[in-house]
Amino acid sequence: MFPSVRNRRLAWDPLKRHRSMASAAFLPSELIVEIISWLPVKYLMQFRCVSKFYKTLISDPYFVQMHLEKSARNPHLALMWQDDLLREDGSIIFLSVSRLLGNKYTTPPFQSGTFYHSCIIGSCNGLLCLVDFHCPDYYYYYYLYFWNPATRTKFRNILITLSRDFKFSFGYDTLSKTYKVIAFIVESVYGTSVVKVLSMGDDSWRNIQCFPVLPLYWFHRDKSQGVYLSGTINWLALRNYFYSDYEFDNVSKITVEQYVIVSLDLSTESYTQLLLPRGFDEVPRVQPTIVVLMDSLCFGHDFKGSHFVIWKMKDFRVQESWIQLLKISYQNFCSSQSLLKFETMEFLPLYLSKKGDALILANDQIDTAFIYKCRENRGEPIQITNKVRWLWAKDYVESLVSTS
Repeated sequence: MFPSVRNRRLAWDPLKRHRSMASAAFLPSELIVEIISWLPVKYLMQFRCVSKFYKTLISDPYFVQMHLEKSARNPHLALMWQDDLLREDGSIIFLSVSRLLGNKYTTPPFQSGTFYHSCIIGSCNGLLCLVDFHCPDYYYYYYLYFWNPATRTKFRNILITLSRDFKFSFGYDTLSKTYKVIAFIVESVYGTSVVKVLSMGDDSWRNIQCFPVLPLYWFHRDKSQGVYLSGTINWLALRNYFYSDYEFDNVSKITVEQYVIVSLDLSTESYTQLLLPRGFDEVPRVQPTIVVLMDSLCFGHDFKGSHFVIWKMKDFRVQESWIQLLKISYQNFCSSQSLLKFETMEFLPLYLSKKGDALILANDQIDTAFIYKCRENRGEPIQITNKVRWLWAKDYVESLVSTS
């Protein structure tokens, strides 16, 4: 016989069931841990109020990591969104990748807080790092935020006051298990740089060794933050390149051999230079980019004004492991009339599905995102408001990671 409606409601509500069924048989603790590790963060936050057992469990580092690994299977993109593009404040929105790939969004979903003069500089293990800056006079006043949107916890630290415009990157030191922010500025005229590091929870910055090669950071703020992978932050750089822009007149004066990836190990705070794939044999007209797709470092560039090519480094820091992942013809995007006026297209890959059959990428020139269906060899625009700042997108997963 089926249970009553009331009992069925209790069976589907773990909190009520725990409170009302005092005589019920308990599951082994190992099985309980496995079951609840699949739950969204908002339910786990409620579980903390049930008993000391759950409160202790959900705060345990082993469980936090266990839950994070499962959350990684449901990725999101965190983006800035503005009601009015003329305003300087905006909101953070979170778009489910699975829904994006199904093109099920027509308007932005929920927003979470308003941020003035802010940008997302990095995302790691469910933590977002934002920099809020003000420039009322000749100085830049920076405020740094570490924010876990899922647990609604935030830690703010007054960052630094400078007369120059710094750039920032965010990552995780796997050895000391500490989140770090890298701040840097480049004096391109003199070929020098200043690099600083701040660990989450500290109140002071430390200077570290300057860049051995200057990153390409002047030209697109969204590409200048560096990409995090496996305890390192990586920037695309050019040897002996001191121009103030990546224009064709300047690009014609360089060679393919000048391109390099500068990789900073957050544990040792030392640099390694990585070479680009040998198949990259022609200087592109528009600035290339490096991204992380499918947990691998990838390099994307324009090819002869007709294709966009993505290379993947299968084994991180192993030069011989570069393979060509995708070569996409721009003609496959010509159904979008807004793209026809550009001689070359500049794409920024945002996400590649685990099966490798669908790619989300943004266009630098019109700030629009597309879904490229690899098997169908076809790209289509994402049907969502153009108030989303796609070029600032960061990958995001829910987590229980603490900001303290």
